[in-house]
This record gives sequence, structure tokens and C-alpha cells, in this order.
Amino acid sequence: MVEFDDIKETGFLGALYSTWKKSLFSPEIFYKDLNGRNPENIMRPYFYAIIFTYINLVLSFFWEVIFFKIGFYKNYEILPKIPLFFTDKKDIVLYVIIGIIFLLLLLGILYTIFLALLTAVVHGFVLLMGGKNGIRNTFRVIAYASGVGVFSIFPLFGFNISAAWFAALLVIGIKETNGIPTSRSIMAILLPFIFVSLILAAFLMKIIITR
Repeated sequence: MVEFDDIKETGFLGALYSTWKKSLFSPEIFYKDLNGRNPENIMRPYFYAIIFTYINLVLSFFWEVIFFKIGFYKNYEILPKIPLFFTDKKDIVLYVIIGIIFLLLLLGILYTIFLALLTAVVHGFVLLMGGKNGIRNTFRVIAYASGVGVFSIFPLFGFNISAAWFAALLVIGIKETNGIPTSRSIMAILLPFIFVSLILAAFLMKIIITR
């Protein structure tokens, strides 16, 4: 049972924690439970992914302030462009709050687009590798792997941990929910990144050549 798909039994926080713990530390069991259970429900996993994306942002923001206080506005250049009429120092708190709210809304929109594109690309390669479940299943696998965002609590190398763990969860999730071998599941996750990297490399080469 995926607790976050039915939060009535354990409550919101209980379901959130239980799903996070199980998806990260018992992924084989978790994705076997996910397979075939309420495949049409994509809103719960979507909100789960959004929650941990914001957690990731808050933790990253915290370390940004701690270690890069001097270069804060250089790293977040968008903040000074939000209302320019805050020129008095006493209004700086309001200025920062509005900037953070704007960033949260912008991140939510961008992450939704990213999640949709990632699902479409990964699902295409899952089908090539012999996967039989629908695109909603792939979306649920990706969304429920988003709990790795909490590893941003570790400064400097937290992103690397999150990225590696995220890829591993996708491999396990695709394997368990589609019933394909591990090698094909790895290829289904690896090929999209190779594909995107080649496109970016070609784009950069074109820019360099034209200059």
C-alpha cells in the first residue's frame, strides 16, 4: 500500500513520512506496492513531488545564506528585479518575502513543466525497452522518487547524493512496475540523459562554430 495515495488512514504527515521512508529505503517493496495500485491517481504523487521540491529549495536556500551571504543576490539575480520601488532599508524584509514567494511560484510552474517533459521522455525509452504500463505509471514512479530532495540538507555534496539516489530509484521503479530486466531499466533511464547531453553538446558546438 502506498500511504500517500490514501492519506485518510494515517493522516497527511504520517502518510508523507511513511511514503518518503519506504520509497527511499525500501524501494523494491515500495514500487511493487505501487505497481497496479490506483494508476489513474497522479495528483497525489504530483503534490508529493512538489512538497519535496520546495523542501529542497528551502534547504538549498538555507546553505546559500550561510555560506554565500555576500554573493546572495548574485546567485539569485531575479530577486532585485521584483518590485524596484522598495528602496528604503526598513522595507528590505518585505522585499525579500515577496521575492521568495515569487521564486516559489515560479519554481512550482517550472518544476511542473520539467516533470511533464521528463515523464514523456523517460516513458518513450521505457516503451522502447519493453515496458508495458502507461505514461501515468511512469509519472508516478518519477514523482515518488522526488523524496531525495531532503538530501539537500547536506551542503556542497547534497545535490550529488540526490541525483545519484534519484537515478537509482528510477531504475528500480521502472523495473518493478514494468516487469523488465534491470539492464533494460538502466538503459531506459540512461539513454534519455545521453540523448539530452548530445543535443546540448550539438547546440553548444553550433554556437562556438558560428562565433
